[in-house]
Amino acid sequence: MTNSSNIKNRYYQSYNDNQSLLPGLELSWIKRLRDDAITQFNQDGFPDKNVEEWNVHPCKGLSDTFYDPCQENNYEIDVKSIEKKDSNCLIRVIFLNGKVINIEHDTLPAGIKVNTLSFYLKNNPEFLKGKIKSANEYSEVRLSNIIDSRPQSIVALNTAFHEDGAIIHIDKNIEVPGFIELLHLGECEENTMKHIRSVIFLDKASKCEVLENIKQHKNNNVVFTSNVTDVHVSEGASLSFVRFIEGNSKNLHINNVHVQLDKDSKFISTSLINSKGQARAETRVNLLGENSSSKINILMMGTNNSLQESLTKVKHSTKNTKSDQIIRIILDENSRGSFQGKIRVDVGADGTLANMSGKSLLLSDNARVNSKPELEILADDVRCSHGVTVGSLNAEQLFYLRSRGIPENEARKLLINSFGNVIINNISTNLAKRAKNLMLEDSNKND
Repeated sequence: MTNSSNIKNRYYQSYNDNQSLLPGLELSWIKRLRDDAITQFNQDGFPDKNVEEWNVHPCKGLSDTFYDPCQENNYEIDVKSIEKKDSNCLIRVIFLNGKVINIEHDTLPAGIKVNTLSFYLKNNPEFLKGKIKSANEYSEVRLSNIIDSRPQSIVALNTAFHEDGAIIHIDKNIEVPGFIELLHLGECEENTMKHIRSVIFLDKASKCEVLENIKQHKNNNVVFTSNVTDVHVSEGASLSFVRFIEGNSKNLHINNVHVQLDKDSKFISTSLINSKGQARAETRVNLLGENSSSKINILMMGTNNSLQESLTKVKHSTKNTKSDQIIRIILDENSRGSFQGKIRVDVGADGTLANMSGKSLLLSDNARVNSKPELEILADDVRCSHGVTVGSLNAEQLFYLRSRGIPENEARKLLINSFGNVIINNISTNLAKRAKNLMLEDSNKND
């Protein structure tokens, strides 16, 4: 038996041995969801280079190391020691090692419901039924009509082992004043695995902004974490979903967002990834309703030996839908980056307007990037475009700035920041300053 097969079997055995630690198993639909997920993972294992969506950088460190999914949480934190909640933040949900430890808010307006997954499983499980999706829900149907579940094996593992998460439910016609923050802190033991499962549901004509803020683990142990968020935006509603993803050099984080859009709804996703270790962010959007639209903005920044990855899958399932994707990658030193993006236009989805633009900036001869844009168009009356470029700092622009008395290091910073600001400028004023600080964290420290 190979080491990877042995590790896969250890997860299967751990699930069977530790079911009492997993919430919701008294509910038949949750138990079936978890059982099906661990069976799927036991069949597929971790993705390798034979899986197209993972063939650039397969799960380094996952297939040869067992991460304990049910290790006791021995760490405590003084909530008062955590950075103060932003004045523009209406509600902040604080996670430590995969579990909610505090929910901060003042008096909440009517129609805004935010609580833990465990709370909903005990008090309102019917609301969650059908909103926590199986991993197979997002498996792509190929042109050959073959469904390949292997790309979703991390989601399957999350579905089996998740212990907690945040549930955000906004009633119809409610516009949330300020943003909702999901703050993730970590201080896990070595070789620990933690999974978080969240649900965001916007009822008709509601509007909301959510920040998922993933901080690096304090003690920099070898830790694997995954977050999966199931999003449903109802008719006429609008959601802005922002991800800040950081990580220490030994942290591995995989983040999945799955979105369903109804008629006349809008979804704006902005992801800033600046991990010193390995980070992968996936965004899968299904435009189900006519006149729905999505916009995906991604900025990845890499230094040292970090690995940053993004994958997008946007599916136009009906007519007159619109999507736009802008990706910017900045890599320095020995860092690696990868972007895979796909636009699929189904049969009958006429009137589709879809664009994808990916640009990469390499600041070192040793930095490497892989970009792979795809179009799959099964309708006739559509307008779709995609393109990627890879380059270094423009020598003429650099010379011009230096000729105006700007030192070379400052000139480089100006050009780098200008490249990334294409993404930053699309973030709301509530979060723009914090986004800017995250982008400048590495590019401005080498004076």
